[in-house]
Amino acid sequence: MEVDNDEQPTVNIDETLTIQCDWHLALREPISLFWLGIKRSGAAKSEFFDVQVTKLVDEYGFAVMPGEGTIKSSAFTKILLDELKNLHVTFQGKTTIFVAPVSEQTIEGLKSAPRSFDVSSTGSTYVTADSSGNLVIASAIRAEALRVLEGHIMDVYRCMYFPSGLVVLSGGMDMTVKIWGVDSGKCAATLKGHTQAVTGLGIIGVGREVLSCSNDGTARMWECRDSKTVKTWNFGKGRCADLSVSVDCSRFAVICESNFLSVIDLHGDQVRRDIKLPSEPSALCFSNDEAGEIVFVGFEDGSVGAYNVAQQHLIGQIKTQKSSVKCLKYFCNRLLVAFNDGGVFAYPIPSLPQKSGESTDESENIISAEYELTGADCDPIYDIAIHKRSVYTCCRDGVVRMYKLLWNT
Repeated sequence: MEVDNDEQPTVNIDETLTIQCDWHLALREPISLFWLGIKRSGAAKSEFFDVQVTKLVDEYGFAVMPGEGTIKSSAFTKILLDELKNLHVTFQGKTTIFVAPVSEQTIEGLKSAPRSFDVSSTGSTYVTADSSGNLVIASAIRAEALRVLEGHIMDVYRCMYFPSGLVVLSGGMDMTVKIWGVDSGKCAATLKGHTQAVTGLGIIGVGREVLSCSNDGTARMWECRDSKTVKTWNFGKGRCADLSVSVDCSRFAVICESNFLSVIDLHGDQVRRDIKLPSEPSALCFSNDEAGEIVFVGFEDGSVGAYNVAQQHLIGQIKTQKSSVKCLKYFCNRLLVAFNDGGVFAYPIPSLPQKSGESTDESENIISAEYELTGADCDPIYDIAIHKRSVYTCCRDGVVRMYKLLWNT
């Protein structure tokens, strides 16, 4: 169901700069080069500029070389490094901050790239699953395998820690949801009921109940103590692609392949709201407001939409020229968006539903991401995890990258 609303959503056209994935390595040399790229909306191809880096005694100098396209190098008005060695680039009045990883790890015990990833509440361990069906608890310091969780058959699509950090939840191709003890590595419970692969998981509160969604088109709430289904929702919208739970655990949301977002209240009458989407969704997350009033949905076409749950209405949109959205996370009043081409961008949330900046018409803004997390060389980012002020990404190249983000809320 869609609610009529005369207020048109703001459409934000993303024109964020791109940068050479290993730009930070150029800072080690006395004189070196890296490139910056920009693709304007409607342009057939990107334009690239070489940036010369000169290392001085206690600072760096940057000079943008002329490119071969229509954009002049003078459009870059400021390039500087901050005390954390993040690179601030101002292009045509908009600044993007490029953040290099502070660590890069390859986790032992995996046979292929990690597809799902989470960090414990203490930050001391990881849980990660690969496309070969391996599920591993690893040390966050050395990335060495501490426990191999054996029990799933075939691929494990999702894994996550309970809030305690002592229990892990997982689900995958074998149609089951499993609960594991971190210290023992043993499976404490297997939740059976789905008839196709499990594609999304969620934990309610401290973990007495958990949620799952599946390619069978349903979502289930489970009672962990007795391993029983408490409630089943049959959406009838094709396969369910992902699931997210609001911060206060008062509702959850599911995206389905037939271009639908469904949001279900977990208290009271358990009201369900179905919102028709413009194209095939690929990822979702809630905002961090207590009531979960806004749901962000990423799409296969690389766009992101912000939906007001109560109004069942699109209130803001980011259109990009990038590949499909793989993961969304809300962090410190920013929306982290990971793309299939390896890009990870942070957009400030207050800008989404407001009209600001350079406009192409009454309801369109040209925007740039506030931050870009670099390091991946065109390889898909499969998952993002957050622990305090650290952001972790897992990538098809098999590397888990950690970034320190010290921005204000």
